[in-house]
Amino acid sequence: MQETSEGRSMRAALVREAAGPLLMEEVTLAPPRPTEVLVRVVASGVCHTDMLVRNQGYTTPLPMILGHEGSGIVEAIGTDVTTIAIGDHVVMTYMSCGLCDTCESGHPAHCEHMGPLNFGGGRLDGSSGATDAEGHVMHDHFFGQSAFAEYA
Repeated sequence: MQETSEGRSMRAALVREAAGPLLMEEVTLAPPRPTEVLVRVVASGVCHTDMLVRNQGYTTPLPMILGHEGSGIVEAIGTDVTTIAIGDHVVMTYMSCGLCDTCESGHPAHCEHMGPLNFGGGRLDGSSGATDAEGHVMHDHFFGQSAFAEYA
C-alpha cells in the first residue's frame, strides 16, 4: 500500500453492477476529513444486507465498496476528532449526522439522514472518498464504513 497526499492505495472488494461478483481491486482512499477517522480493517462480517445491496434489493449507487460490520485499529484522525485516538481498537457501526434534532436528542439510530448516510454511497454532501485505478469515483461510506477493504 502506498500513501500520498491524495490518499492511500488499498485493496477493496466492490461490486460494479447489479448482481455482479465482488471484485478485489486497487482503489485510493482519500485522507480523513476533519471529522473522520481512518481505520485499518482487521475483520468484517458478511451480512445479508451486503448481498441485498449487491443485488439492488436496496437501491444504491454502483460501483460500491460494501461491508458494514467492520472492526479495526485507528490509524489516522481528522483535525476535529477529539474522542478517538490513533491506536484505538474500534468496532464500526452505522453512520448518523450528529447534528439533526433526533441525533442531538440522544437518538442517533433514528437520524434524519440515516438513509443517505448509510445507503447513499458517500458523505452527506454527496462526495466520495474512494477512486479506482482509472480515477473513477467508487461509492463508499456504506453504513459509514465500506469495511470490505483494507482501510475504512
